[in-house]
Amino acid sequence: MAHTQYPVSWLAGEYPASAIRAVFDRVAQFEGVTKLTVGEPDFDTPPHIVEAAVRSLRDGETRYSANAGIPAFRRAIAEHHGRRWARPLAEEQVMVAAGGMEALLLALGVVLDPGDEILIPDPAYPNYLGQVHMLGARPVRIPLSATDGFRLTADRIEPLIEARTKALIINSPSNPLGTVIPADELRRIAELADRRGLIIISDEVYDRVVFDGRAHVSIAQVDPAFERFLVVNSLSKSHAMTGWRAGYVIGSPRLIAPMPHMQEGISSCLPVFVQRAGIAALEGPEDATRAMVKSYQRRRDLLVRGITGIRGLDCAVPDGAFYLFVDVRGTGLSSEAFAERLLQEQRVAVIPGTAFGERGEGFVRISYAANEATLTAALAGIRAFVDDGAAHA
Repeated sequence: MAHTQYPVSWLAGEYPASAIRAVFDRVAQFEGVTKLTVGEPDFDTPPHIVEAAVRSLRDGETRYSANAGIPAFRRAIAEHHGRRWARPLAEEQVMVAAGGMEALLLALGVVLDPGDEILIPDPAYPNYLGQVHMLGARPVRIPLSATDGFRLTADRIEPLIEARTKALIINSPSNPLGTVIPADELRRIAELADRRGLIIISDEVYDRVVFDGRAHVSIAQVDPAFERFLVVNSLSKSHAMTGWRAGYVIGSPRLIAPMPHMQEGISSCLPVFVQRAGIAALEGPEDATRAMVKSYQRRRDLLVRGITGIRGLDCAVPDGAFYLFVDVRGTGLSSEAFAERLLQEQRVAVIPGTAFGERGEGFVRISYAANEATLTAALAGIRAFVDDGAAHA
């Protein structure tokens, strides 16, 4: 029998692989590693949310649901964000999705045609690039600068808008930066989008994880008349529900209306028991969320004190999320060399900043979604690596 080759598609062959996952695979080759790589809460899902799902299962809610989500969950999302944004929302403005990733794919899919351009900050969450690739669109990176704390501004965005530019992704609080876009800058970005005809896809999955008494401001809040947005969110970070895959998109009915048809060909629907859990999360007590945020702030402060006390390292104080973007340029090592040698020599795993774009060179991302004992042990390893001179070129 003749040898047969099975070529893969252009989509599969050219798909931008996640450098974060590459680090995961590399870490698996070592034992006893202190991992500061995962962007996942280390808390359990609050009991009242789990109980709501169990009740749903016991009630036999194990069949298909509507593509867009059950009305009760869509209403709960609309009412929750309507209160927070001081903006009336209806269930027709909500699309339920299988986690923030499917919510993002639906948002991109309803906006982009093949060949369209979309603006994406650099550094930014790398999975944006993969989803844009799947849709045959072209990502255009917005180069952010370490000199001003990697702040995204309308002035950085506008020069990159071309005839094929259709949309812009913003992420506040940011993964990997921990930055929050101020309300006045959000307003300028919204005005720019209106003037140049862009849709803003706002990734707000960390909207509940903000520090120092801040209140998160959504792109949907900056102007009651502003409609050119799709807000992507989920319950993963706010309620420690990463494995539940409870996500959603909020936007104008015109943009939301095609999404249920698209979801039919992707995942069909979200399980009803997950949606019941989501209702409990949005309508129930918020003590657990507040406690998580307080814990993250303590961890942030512990890490910032530790990192800034190590020769050759520096970092800004994050406004939100649970990541520290650490400047390692003072060690003389590249991002990848620093992360690799730290793993080999001290068994501490971090993510090189280049996983998030070219502008991440010279930085590493540290996740503090880990307990304080783990963070303290990691700091000791980082200090030993740097202070013994091994990290310096």
